[in-house]
Amino acid sequence: MMRSLRPFSLALTVGFALALPHELKAQDAVDDAISLMLIEMSLEEKVGQMTQLTLGALSSGEATSENPEAHQLDADKLRHAIVDRHVGSIINVHNMAFSGEHWHKVITAIQDLATKETKQKIPILYGIDSIHGANYIREATLFPQNLNLAATRNPDLVEQCHAVCARETRAAGIPWNFGPVLDVGRQPLWSRFFETYGEDVHIATVLGAAAVRGLQGSDLSSTQQVAATAKHFLGYSNPISGRDRTQALLPERYLREHFLPPFMAAVKENVRAVMVNSGEVNGLPVHANHNILTKLLRGQMKFKGVVVTDWEDVKKLHSLHRVAPNLKEATRLAVEAGIDLCMAPNDFQFTDHLIELVNEGLILEELIDQTVTRILRLKFDLGLFAKPYPDSGLLKEIGNEQAAALSRQAARQSLVLLKNENVLPLAKDTKILLTGPGCNSLAALHGAWSYTWQGTDEAAYPKKLHTVLEAFNEAHGRDKVLWARGAQWDGSTDFDYALKKAQDADVIVCVLAEEPSTETPGNISDLTLPSNQLRLVRKLAMGKPLILVLLENRPRLITEIAGHCHGIVYAGHPGPHGGSAIYDLLTGEFNPSGKLPFTYPRDPNLLLPYDHKFSDTADSAHDDKGFNPLYEFGHGLSYTTFTYGNLSLPPDPLIQLDSVRLSVKVSNTGTRQGTETVHVFVRDLFASVAPPVKRLRAFRRVTIEAGATETVIFEFPVIDLAFFGPRNYPIVEPGEFEVMIGDQKGTIVVE
Repeated sequence: MMRSLRPFSLALTVGFALALPHELKAQDAVDDAISLMLIEMSLEEKVGQMTQLTLGALSSGEATSENPEAHQLDADKLRHAIVDRHVGSIINVHNMAFSGEHWHKVITAIQDLATKETKQKIPILYGIDSIHGANYIREATLFPQNLNLAATRNPDLVEQCHAVCARETRAAGIPWNFGPVLDVGRQPLWSRFFETYGEDVHIATVLGAAAVRGLQGSDLSSTQQVAATAKHFLGYSNPISGRDRTQALLPERYLREHFLPPFMAAVKENVRAVMVNSGEVNGLPVHANHNILTKLLRGQMKFKGVVVTDWEDVKKLHSLHRVAPNLKEATRLAVEAGIDLCMAPNDFQFTDHLIELVNEGLILEELIDQTVTRILRLKFDLGLFAKPYPDSGLLKEIGNEQAAALSRQAARQSLVLLKNENVLPLAKDTKILLTGPGCNSLAALHGAWSYTWQGTDEAAYPKKLHTVLEAFNEAHGRDKVLWARGAQWDGSTDFDYALKKAQDADVIVCVLAEEPSTETPGNISDLTLPSNQLRLVRKLAMGKPLILVLLENRPRLITEIAGHCHGIVYAGHPGPHGGSAIYDLLTGEFNPSGKLPFTYPRDPNLLLPYDHKFSDTADSAHDDKGFNPLYEFGHGLSYTTFTYGNLSLPPDPLIQLDSVRLSVKVSNTGTRQGTETVHVFVRDLFASVAPPVKRLRAFRRVTIEAGATETVIFEFPVIDLAFFGPRNYPIVEPGEFEVMIGDQKGTIVVE
């Protein structure tokens, strides 16, 4: 009898929900609509909503760099998935980036089937990896990778970049982004290190929250916003092997103190989705870990959004992690652990097994209802029931000059000047030799997730973009720029030609580059740069000014060549305007302000972060160098100089409900305007758990005119000094804390 009433009652309820004023419709009417939909949905329709397929499984032709529009949907496969199997979510691109117009064709065809030819008329939730801009849309604006953005120390800039990413992703008709990456980069070998905001939990927390705000805005249904996904929950970025999707051994205290806070902040910002860590934590695959996905995430953190798996990770509970003897048991483990949406992504095995499990009484349908409720609520909140189709009028929003200017600004702020032995900035009439594998490669500037998954297809990049060489030619003049490859990614060399060209140059700029990669293809066992690139630098050390530029996924070891170089720039992956930003830095068009978001290691087996423990570097007759990085976390030079003075701290003891208010004077003692990042480090002198040598507790960028002095004030609650104590919850113990800002030190007391 209920089913006979469905066409009238469901349409009335949904229509009423959509017609209500914004402040009233959000929950009550939508909740009623979802409840009625669940009553009317079959088990197969519900489980279909929990199934997520990749576009490639529904296509008959893929885009190529020669023919970007060659992609075609397979009408039969698409109909079978959406109409027959009730699939609720589709993801990904097929091989390489589409144009905005082609995305509109794809999304329209998909929504036509979902909203016109299925019984429930539920729109498809489409998701994409817009990692550093809308990188799967050909006309979109790309930005520096997250690790570069962390070097800017600029939360407002991060929020603006992600707001552009949201606008351009949504303009293509895609309402859901699989970002930001909130993993904290504690393992520099890891292939996705460049996707993080670096090794410090405070920076990752602040910038991650800014990214979520930029993506989601204040109204998720807006054509300017997308749903964000905090990933990868939890502990993904610290594999003991350094290899992707492998195990992490993390004591609960360390897991909560160093890896959880960015996700806590994202949940506080109402992030709408969380993606699960593909690996294991302490022997338990997270996709099967009820303690992490339900007790911690939903219970303690109060997360109410959608939990999505990563690629094929339910299957891997059986095939890789071997905690399930078959795929059916893998499905049961994952659903009971707390996943909502399974990135299948190529077949219906998850769907079939879950239906069987419910029919056999091994999983309660009430659990399925809770999961589907969360998925449907996200679709409602995104406005998909009201407007499932792309808006052709929004295509003009993609790739405008304002967004390009923001990308240029981000590229400039992200560059870190590591070394300058009075050779920079270069004079405009200098004759420059450019050499190295990075100087004529767009892939090296962008990194992975750039038009293709690995980002290595040079032909996939838009023709308008400039390599480092092209940027130098345009800005400096072809007659004053010489070029020699010198070394290439395939291991080949051309040292003789490079040395011959160097004879005619005033200065040598060697652009070394790691070939872009991510995930498993990016696994390496040695952080040292390829030998042919190191040999190139040694060959070029001929007495002329030698400047090293590093385009890399992670801090590749350069210890054996750093001493040969008069200038070194960490450029990471600065994006489409990286070439011009590098030129402008070297010639002094702007004053560099970037600060390292990680510790640049000197030695291959001493990979300590800046916030290590005292015992890690204890001096003894048998100790080598202790903590002796090539460049410390937070290092970054300027073309001016800054001095610190007059550190002011609270004179009286503080209680735990107080705020710490402190100030310091920062003076620009050089000859040009500059921007300095003021870092506030705090050291707990004694604690019940061995304290780190220091921890970053606050930071701020400040721009100061030459000869001027600024008073920089910080205020944060005493509870921000907390650490995870012996019982694994945050505490602030009474005692003394040493505050360090620049070369200034002082002590505060907490009672």
